[in-house]
Amino acid sequence: MVRGAAKAASQERNAKKQAAMKKAGTQLGCGEKALSLDCSICKTRMPTLQNLKDHFASKHPTAPLPDGLEEGLRAQAEKRAQDQKLKDKKAPPQAAAKKKKKNNDADLSLLMEGLGTGKKKK
Repeated sequence: MVRGAAKAASQERNAKKQAAMKKAGTQLGCGEKALSLDCSICKTRMPTLQNLKDHFASKHPTAPLPDGLEEGLRAQAEKRAQDQKLKDKKAPPQAAAKKKKKNNDADLSLLMEGLGTGKKKK
């Protein structure tokens, strides 16, 4: 059983933990925030523009797509392409990675020869 200052410190830590949990909310609330788009016909909620387009194609094939849906999808695709270009620009060259692998294989064969587990090729 904890007494004195240790008990007070423990209660203080527990109170902070409880306050943080209360402030964070529930995961159900986070899920509701993610569903940000509504189908104008059946009021079903969707998380992304692509999901909304697929929903319209399967559930309401004769209805026209909502205004701005195609433009939004194009903008998302352009942003993804720009992000990929930046990512590719920052990536190290592939040749350096291949050279490193070859050196590791040579080191491994030398190690095996030193241990007597590998045989030298004549």
